[in-house]
Amino acid sequence: CDEINLNGTPKDSSVERATFTHAQKMRAAATFGFGRVHGLGMLAWHRSEVSGKMLGNPSVSETLTSYMLSLRRRKVCVSLVS
Repeated sequence: CDEINLNGTPKDSSVERATFTHAQKMRAAATFGFGRVHGLGMLAWHRSEVSGKMLGNPSVSETLTSYMLSLRRRKVCVSLVS
């Protein structure tokens, strides 16, 4: 979905990118996996003030939500240019 590879280099323009819809499906699968399969529920990912441990579902984190919104904006911009 992104314009860059995992190592930080830009993707070649000939490489086909996944759609935003695909990213949404992947996030939904992660949310289900963490929430139901691993029993982490739908509580947002956060650090416990008592124990200092991370609690909740990582796919429901503020960081991932922000990333998905950013990805959507970038995908819309790319489709308008194309």
